[in-house]
Amino acid sequence: MPSRSTVLALAEHISGPYGGEVLSGILREVTAAGGRLVVVQTASSGERGSASPTPLAMPMAARTVDAVVAIAPASAAPYVAALRASPVPVVLTSQECPEGIAPSVSPDNRGGVRAGLEHLLRHGHRRIAFAADLDQHDLCARSEAYREAMAEHGLPVVELPLVDTPYGPSDAHGAVTTLLGLPDRPTAVMAATDRGALALVAGLTAAGLRVPEDVAVLGFDDIEDAAYATPSLSSVHVRFDAVGAQAGRLAVAMARGESVRPDAQLAATSVVVPRGSCGCRADLVAEDRSRPHDRASAVPTSRDELGALLHAVLDDRGNGTVTPAVVDLVLEQVDAVIGRPGDVDREEVLGLTRALSRSAPRTDTMHEVVVALTDYLQRLASTGTGAGSPGGTALAAALWQVQAWGAVHLGRQREASVVEAGEGVARLLRSTAAESQELHWLAGTHVRAAVLGLWAGRPGGELRVVGVHDERTATASGDDDGASVAGLPLPLLGAAVAVEDFPPAALVDRARQAEGEVCVVVPVRGPRGDWGLLALLGHLTTRWEREPYQEWAGALCMALESERLAQDVRASRERYAMTAEAANDGFWELDVVTRTAELSRRARELLDLPEGFVLSAETWADRVHPEDRGHVRSTLRALFWHADAPASVELRVRRADGTSRWLLARALGVADEDGIVVRLLGTLTDIDGRKALEAELHQAASFDTITGLPNRRTFHRYLERVVQRCAANPGAEFALVFLDLDGFKLVNDSLGHLSGDELLRVMADRLREGVRALDVAARFGGDELAVLLTHPVPPDLLATVEELQRRVAAPVTLDGHEVTITASIGIVTSAGRYASADDALRDADLAMHHAKEAEPGSVRIFDPAMHVRAAGRLRTRAELRTALAHEQFEVHYQPVVDLGGAPLRHLEALVRWRHPGRGLLSPAQFLPTLEGDTAMILTLGGWMLDEVCRQVATWRSAGFDDVSVALNVAHREFWAPGLAERVADALARHQVPPANLVLEITEGVFMAEPDTARQVMEDLRAQGVRLHIDDFGTGQSSLTALRTFPFDALKIDGSFVRELGVSTQTTELLRVIVDMGRTLDLAVVAEHVEHCAQADHLRLLGCTYAQGWLYSRALPAAQVTPLLGTAVPPQSSALLGVRHPRA
Repeated sequence: MPSRSTVLALAEHISGPYGGEVLSGILREVTAAGGRLVVVQTASSGERGSASPTPLAMPMAARTVDAVVAIAPASAAPYVAALRASPVPVVLTSQECPEGIAPSVSPDNRGGVRAGLEHLLRHGHRRIAFAADLDQHDLCARSEAYREAMAEHGLPVVELPLVDTPYGPSDAHGAVTTLLGLPDRPTAVMAATDRGALALVAGLTAAGLRVPEDVAVLGFDDIEDAAYATPSLSSVHVRFDAVGAQAGRLAVAMARGESVRPDAQLAATSVVVPRGSCGCRADLVAEDRSRPHDRASAVPTSRDELGALLHAVLDDRGNGTVTPAVVDLVLEQVDAVIGRPGDVDREEVLGLTRALSRSAPRTDTMHEVVVALTDYLQRLASTGTGAGSPGGTALAAALWQVQAWGAVHLGRQREASVVEAGEGVARLLRSTAAESQELHWLAGTHVRAAVLGLWAGRPGGELRVVGVHDERTATASGDDDGASVAGLPLPLLGAAVAVEDFPPAALVDRARQAEGEVCVVVPVRGPRGDWGLLALLGHLTTRWEREPYQEWAGALCMALESERLAQDVRASRERYAMTAEAANDGFWELDVVTRTAELSRRARELLDLPEGFVLSAETWADRVHPEDRGHVRSTLRALFWHADAPASVELRVRRADGTSRWLLARALGVADEDGIVVRLLGTLTDIDGRKALEAELHQAASFDTITGLPNRRTFHRYLERVVQRCAANPGAEFALVFLDLDGFKLVNDSLGHLSGDELLRVMADRLREGVRALDVAARFGGDELAVLLTHPVPPDLLATVEELQRRVAAPVTLDGHEVTITASIGIVTSAGRYASADDALRDADLAMHHAKEAEPGSVRIFDPAMHVRAAGRLRTRAELRTALAHEQFEVHYQPVVDLGGAPLRHLEALVRWRHPGRGLLSPAQFLPTLEGDTAMILTLGGWMLDEVCRQVATWRSAGFDDVSVALNVAHREFWAPGLAERVADALARHQVPPANLVLEITEGVFMAEPDTARQVMEDLRAQGVRLHIDDFGTGQSSLTALRTFPFDALKIDGSFVRELGVSTQTTELLRVIVDMGRTLDLAVVAEHVEHCAQADHLRLLGCTYAQGWLYSRALPAAQVTPLLGTAVPPQSSALLGVRHPRA
């Protein structure tokens, strides 16, 4: 029995909720037993998502491993076949050994399926289908369990085909088509995986069915996306780390020589996590709300159910393992907080959250616990139990805050992982083939040590160590015999290692397994062949499926393949050149003693020698270009001492007309009988064309082909040198000016790319003329330019930048059109003490974007607060996603008052965010963060439209048939395909007449493409929906828009109303606008009316409607309902309060 067991784990992928979790369980058990773990990734980067990855059929670590755990699907048929001849015990996971020669461990698939079906049966479903892809063992077991359970209940079996891929999008088209074609359509579907379930929900929704109203859906595995789906996905929770832990315990026992029966074992009990897709929870964001959520349809939740889920999440987690008693204590605290009447004891709530943190010290585990508790509270609210508990509300708010913190923390971890992986790949690809093999690019990563072995011959045989990395020391080179790492008994560079001894035991021993570090081996394999193996000390990830080690191995493979390709190309080119030039080379011979030369006719032509010219060593040197003489002299001198050792040198020779020609001189020393070199024989080849081509290629690689300016790579090189010089010399300075051409895209799109290119050339010439000879101007690509002002920086930097702006803004004539553009500019200086060019460029780009957002054509100098604001925007965007998933938005309604005194029947809908920590937020505090995020804008806009239609239907049912509500349409919402269809669907779902809905659109939205916009508006108008032009007077205020677009009213911007009666010009302009509206039969609505004098003046001008704080702020629906059908009087000034921004 070995004193310290070594377990080898084979996995196709080593990250994510399956591979990462199984491996983490194996690592936990092997470490607890004092053993060592080696993880071998069997799939290369090019095989991710492949149904049949190339098997790793080689005896990896055969002489050091004591047991093997093969994780499906890594252990395909070749591994099972090899078990007979292998003396090493093997444990399989999530698969069956065909001949019963090895134990296997699987999740409780049958129990999970039965629990899921029982849950759907409790909902009242009797016709339940099952959707699965039967290519995997686990999924076959789940399908079989479904058939057995349905037979026991005497219910029909309905199976739907599904294409389910572990690392890619699933395809539910066949399942949806089959379901829609059934005469007695199932009312519920259970999918074998969550990925399949999510694809199924999307397919059902696209087909017009509602989930869960028409078809309930329940998944399996409870992946992270399930909680944030729309609707949230009910699922069966599985602990794959428990599968790995059980497999790890069996492997350790077998390595110790203990007898283990070769049968199938189950790892852990599965539990159902009910959410919105089965009807147990009402979600905020839903694709379809054609009828109110039926609380009675939800399955009542219980404390036992929550307890089972918390035990499933928390029990046996290794570091931080909790006992059932600890979980029961947490449950008691939850019950106490929810059930306590009266005021909330905040210390009790905080105490509970602290207890949760102690029970789940890992961020990802804490995230799972919080999601489970949040789901539990939402189900309580959805079923009407404990919904009004102050403690429950406070606990929900606290959990949302913890969940948001956890999401941000995990997001930062993921971002850091992505950045590190990308930077590693970038460093690797910037390296030469030799440098990439030496593993210097791993410096600065979390990898503490690594060894790279390339096949010395046939793959699967002997490896040659070509790279060793250690965080404590750089790879040290010996004089003659390779390299080693100080402090680590790793193989020397160049040493041969058998695959049976790879990875080296010293590397495996160094892994800090108790801290989650493990030795990982990834194949360096690509489409053009197998290169070798990379072993490193890394970490397993369970929260996401990104695999940096696989990416690094893939990039390393690319570098090796590129180098081989380059070598093949060079060899082929050299052979071709020697063949092609053989008959056209010039020959020469130099007598070393007499220093005279004999030349062939072709050699004289190449040297441009006149007839009869006698060439000697001295006159030969005179013909060589001065810059090349030293190199030529040293090359020829070396030939004098080494006979029969060929040499070559590229040189320029001066011609009679003053020009130069590139030649390649090859030479060989010929010795006499005493071994002394007495003659040099050689050839001359004309390489002038090749050198010209090389110069062109260098120009293309270093300079922009359109403008002739240095490109991004060249500019980066200049900037990096300047930054390092300033870091070494505090007295040196620089300024980086980053420009973005405002309006360039419009020129490109309207006048064509040729005009756009000409505009770029003009801008480049102006920048060249505007900077000093020691400064550098460059084009980064697209419409981005940069200028590097080097030491000494002009004393008045802003004046220099303003001069550049003036040059850019000068008119340009393009194809007969006069064009004027501006430049938004960001500036950084050496005062920021930058450590790298990347840091300086990042901050200059950030400052430029701040300038562009504030005012196109302006200038901003970077300050650290910009980083803070950028981080704040990222944090707010993450919180907004949480808000969309957890019902934190509300709709308030502001009265639009008839100035003639008629009863109130018009309202405007405005969104508010009830933030769990910051209270009720106005749109100005969060909508700017959504800018550019089309998906979130459409989700929020769709929810607003649905909620407004639902509320209008409620008011109509209460007798307010003529109430109408105006809703703002965002730019991206207007231009997203299918606006008219989305509006028609929402109106139809809630049975609201189109005349009760008004859409407000600003000129900036529709004037960019008026013809297309007119068609969209006409489609809306054809339905009966009314249209208002919003913020009239702040945009183009086009009379054509009022005359030719199907508007019913125009809304005067509040900036005009505030100057009413104060500015004569503004007052007269308002009178003209009102008269114009009356002439065009358009109603006129004045916004931001805050004083009685303004209302009186508007009434005298003939304005039809007004809204503003004079009459009422935006109110929740319950508070605005009593105002409907009544004349709304002005409020007293004491009630107005402080004016807030309008949504």
